Amino acid sequence: MKVDFNINSIYYTLKKFGIDKNFIKDILLPDWWDDEIAKTKAGYLQTIDIISKNLGIDLASFLTNPDTISLKGNALIKFKTAKNISISDNLIWPKSLAIRISELIEEVYPIQFKSLPKNALEIRDQIVENSQKLNLDTLLDYLWDIGIPVLHISEFPKDVKKMDGMIINLTNRPIIIVSKNRKHDAWLLFIIAHELGHFIKGHLTKPDNIIYDADIEYEQDKEEKEANEFALELLTGSRSPKISISGSIDNSFKLFNVVSVIAKKMNIDPGVITLNFAYVTKKWALAEQTLKNLNPKADAVSKIHDKIRKNLNFNNTTKENTDFFIRIISLSGEGVASLS
Repeated sequence: MKVDFNINSIYYTLKKFGIDKNFIKDILLPDWWDDEIAKTKAGYLQTIDIISKNLGIDLASFLTNPDTISLKGNALIKFKTAKNISISDNLIWPKSLAIRISELIEEVYPIQFKSLPKNALEIRDQIVENSQKLNLDTLLDYLWDIGIPVLHISEFPKDVKKMDGMIINLTNRPIIIVSKNRKHDAWLLFIIAHELGHFIKGHLTKPDNIIYDADIEYEQDKEEKEANEFALELLTGSRSPKISISGSIDNSFKLFNVVSVIAKKMNIDPGVITLNFAYVTKKWALAEQTLKNLNPKADAVSKIHDKIRKNLNFNNTTKENTDFFIRIISLSGEGVASLS
């Protein structure tokens, strides 16, 4: 089949699979690229090579038949969404993300994956024994140390619904990805614990080696119930924690004081107790204000980024791969120049 050396035809084709032009130019292609490069045959082929690599697409089949997409590897996925939301299988980004991130992690993360305890309480006990408390920092350290990377990725094509979290196991190494943008630790702490629960409970057995949790607030099936119970047990020590807080509290400073006392007594992250209160009482605005009182300068995503800088070795991959990784996770600030 004759190859059409026209970058606009590639934009048009990928749009049908949920990859918009701006995402291609801003995220998939490097900063130095522009449309002029693709006007020559060599530049066009270089452009397609970069796009196909960063989407996990088979290059040869894409060149000969760009109307269809053939992903590398066997990336099969379970979408977990609210009942009124569906995600089309035609949207390739969730699978592409899983494939590309798995490839990159194997290059830049030298730690071998170690076996995990099979229940939440054992994991909790290990973390508390080593770090005295279980919070976002100590859970992240535990997971990275045993070979489970935790990433935050907020860059998505405009037509693809972002997930709260997802867990991947394409290379016999689980990888947790969080997409929810929340400043306070407790939100991301629960999502990470929930995704870990999917792995521990065996929900990632083939052929479903990716779970994409669009909204973990909605307990759609048995697997989601099990993952939620695991998260609660890991974070509080019980699948159904009995945290007694009066629903009549209507002042964030009062709730702050109550939560702080309970957190110290039960050795539970105070933000987790605050979210549990909100879930029971539906007083979400009050809970959000209490989280702000607990930590006015919260920046949970930066904690995830700090662990990435600490644990990944980009000397083992190309500058192009490093730059793509930095773009996709929106990594900025101190330490970025040394990565690329």
